[in-house]
Amino acid sequence: MEDLARRVLFATDLDEKLRLARRPLAPVDPSPPSPSGSDSWEGVLPGRPEHLRFASASAARPSLPTRPGLVDEANRGVLLHFFANHELLAAELMALALLKFPDAPVAFREGLANTLREEQLHTRWYVNRMRECGVEFGQYPLSRYFWEAVSRMESPLDYVSRLSLTFEQANLDYALHYGHLLREAGDGKSASILLRIYEDEIAHVGYGLSWFRRWKEEKESDWAALQRQLPFPLSPSRAKGNRTAFNEAGRRAAGFDEDYIQRLALFERSKGRSPNVFYFNPEAEHRAAVWPRPYHPNKNTLAVIHDLELLAAFLARKDDVLLMRKLPSQAHLAKLRRCGFPLPELEALDATGKPDPAALLVHRKIHRLRPWSLAPDLDERFQDLRRAATSASATAPWSEKTRRLFSKISQVRALPRWMAPSYPCRDADDLTAAVAALRAGGYREAILKRAFSTAGSGMTRLDLNDAAAIANRPFSEQILAEGGILLEPAHDRVFDFSVQYQIEDGAIRFLGFVEQIIAKSGGYRGSHCQTKFCKGLDPLLARTLSEEVLPLYAADGALAEDLFRWAGDHHYEGPLGIDTYLHRDPRNPGGPLVLRPFCEINPRHTMGRVALELRRHIAPGCHLRFEIIKAENATDHDDAPLLDEKGRCHGGSLLLTERLPTTRFVARATIGRRRPRPPHSSHLPG
Repeated sequence: MEDLARRVLFATDLDEKLRLARRPLAPVDPSPPSPSGSDSWEGVLPGRPEHLRFASASAARPSLPTRPGLVDEANRGVLLHFFANHELLAAELMALALLKFPDAPVAFREGLANTLREEQLHTRWYVNRMRECGVEFGQYPLSRYFWEAVSRMESPLDYVSRLSLTFEQANLDYALHYGHLLREAGDGKSASILLRIYEDEIAHVGYGLSWFRRWKEEKESDWAALQRQLPFPLSPSRAKGNRTAFNEAGRRAAGFDEDYIQRLALFERSKGRSPNVFYFNPEAEHRAAVWPRPYHPNKNTLAVIHDLELLAAFLARKDDVLLMRKLPSQAHLAKLRRCGFPLPELEALDATGKPDPAALLVHRKIHRLRPWSLAPDLDERFQDLRRAATSASATAPWSEKTRRLFSKISQVRALPRWMAPSYPCRDADDLTAAVAALRAGGYREAILKRAFSTAGSGMTRLDLNDAAAIANRPFSEQILAEGGILLEPAHDRVFDFSVQYQIEDGAIRFLGFVEQIIAKSGGYRGSHCQTKFCKGLDPLLARTLSEEVLPLYAADGALAEDLFRWAGDHHYEGPLGIDTYLHRDPRNPGGPLVLRPFCEINPRHTMGRVALELRRHIAPGCHLRFEIIKAENATDHDDAPLLDEKGRCHGGSLLLTERLPTTRFVARATIGRRRPRPPHSSHLPG
């Protein structure tokens, strides 16, 4: 057995590496062997012929062929080249384990030697078949990642955790997936090789699982034990295929229980990219309003925070992280995954609303901290994560200049060209003058708007002919502390929409338009996202939008340049949502529609941005209606999506956030080929 291991590990001739040993193999009991006679295997590398040596990390490797590309024989050879390297690495790592752990149980070592033999056969099959496809082994750079991740193993438990239950388990997805694709492409010979290897991999993973269970803590679940055993950055995310179907049946055949299978199916962690860290804090503007005094959210605000925090997951990529006060159930996450929505890694905050100091995230490098909004409490709440962020924009502390970003009064004064008519008022004289100006413009009603507000809150409708109401309008200490109040015309709004931008790395990027559903009071009700923004609209409205309105918001236009300059003056980078609308002119009700370029500027994520991101994950050609509704109004019909053959929503509706007995609000997505209508009336929290 030791002779076999040494030959497979150190031979520099491929045929010698892949020469099968005679059976049965006899375990011996020598002194612990090492390649140099020392007690350490640190830095050991497998012997290989020159053309099969590991390439540098910077070497350009071909990408895995796409599904259509597999009809080409050369591309199939490239695919088999990837797999051959993995099988050879597995054989070499098994040989290393035999040499590093001579005192492991005899049955374990015998099973390991037999598995190694099968890896030799797999490598032979791949090498021979790729040669028939016109590709020689070593023709492309060979990765050393498996070796680096596994070779530092310090015990047999490390071995089965890293190789058997991680990389070999992932092959349960890859071998089955590509076996079927190759058969579909007409290459039955290559397909039969992969599907035969798939059957062997079930046995290999089952072998590792049986020893893993023997060596782990008896009372610890398989899932918890594997998470604890894998050293960062290795994680269970490596135990499943990338861009392949998740193979539950193969894992059951290998012996995993249902709890483990479902947890792995839902688990996500970055496989190398420094993740962005998301956090849902929709009360940020309320905090900004009272800063530097402490903020105490009311019951309604707390319900919004706790019930809707999963919405931030739809802003993230699957290898990002979302910090949550309470994690949703596995069943709810599984439903979202079945409906085609990729989810980030979810991590629970501690009882104080901060990351657990012992959590892995606190000690990882992250790219950016991406809260829903900047807020005064983030400096103290996430100070450790800010220090770990590689992006300087994620570490800017809160200041009075930051606070002014959110002040609608400051926005009006900085960007009057795009926000007029809007009148900042600090006292009764200001208000009287503003009322006179609006009345002279033909308006009968106006909106009083707080300087800091969100989702349509903080607004009061005012009859401009009610002299008593105007004269007796109070200016409280809080309103004065916020900088006053705004008086704006109550327009006869015809079409509301938002414009979504991202300011990052010194540039402003246009993301898209989203139709907004706004109540008469000005409160947000929901969003429409369509395949084409103007599709399904009145023809005259669609022509006005496409020809006269939408071009104004181009990233290289004057409006976006002014926005970018304004954000730069406040040292702001991040999401930016602009609320705007078309309305009728009170002096010419039958005339052309008038655009109000900015109704509000939101230097944060918005529900419109969530809708835009959701739209990317439903079936092509479908429209999306996104709403926040009262949980008591939701029915089972609101959670009955229709899925296409690829598992993407193409009809019905779906509750995006979890409905529990204590839930007050839920988010609903309605999908259809035509413009979706709400199943019943809905109401956004105030």
